[in-house]
Amino acid sequence: MKCLICGSESANEVCNKCIRLEKILYQKEWNFKEGMLIKKTEAFRIAISNLRISGRAAICDNPKGLNARIDNISYYLLNVKECSQVTYQGKKTLMVSLEGTGENRYNRYIFLPGFEEGDQLVNAIFDAKTKAASLTERIRQNNGIASRPVEVTPTVASSDFRVNQPTPAPVPAAAPASAPAPAATSTDTVALAGIAEDISEFETKIKKLKVLRDNGILSDEEYEAEKKKLVSIF
Repeated sequence: MKCLICGSESANEVCNKCIRLEKILYQKEWNFKEGMLIKKTEAFRIAISNLRISGRAAICDNPKGLNARIDNISYYLLNVKECSQVTYQGKKTLMVSLEGTGENRYNRYIFLPGFEEGDQLVNAIFDAKTKAASLTERIRQNNGIASRPVEVTPTVASSDFRVNQPTPAPVPAAAPASAPAPAATSTDTVALAGIAEDISEFETKIKKLKVLRDNGILSDEEYEAEKKKLVSIF
């Protein structure tokens, strides 16, 4: 399988090199008694980063949850298509629908029984998709991959699953001609905020690389190569 971001060989949709560049934006762990007759307490977790949806959950190839298995999951965030509330093992459950495109086409469904933060999760996915598209483009450019549009499809929530998306601000009425023009928004403030966030994220990534090197997971050469890649991205 090819990494959907940088195109390198990978066991999953996002390779380990790209995963090192991700930033977790939302995560949650909880326990749930899984099973219809013989119930077994299972540990679930879900994480949303600026590249992936990952964790441990029930997953299968049909939206009814038939033959679902509890397993570790790791999927490219932009392949998340819909969040809906369904009945799973007799209880209302949040379901996340995935759709693979290109050479690796599929439809899969993640079930999160006992999960109680549906609104927060859907909002996190909604916000993270834009960041995923931006980071994907930066990684591709750094790897010399021809630039191509990254489609950010909206995360749909079914009618029976209410999502607290931010309410659009009302459109102000046109001001009279004599009214003074409103003060312009400071673009410097916005730019500085973005720079500060990038610096913080860069420092975090460097610390992770140092830990991997100090523990023998990365050689000195690999450490320097990954460090140069980070510098070029940020």
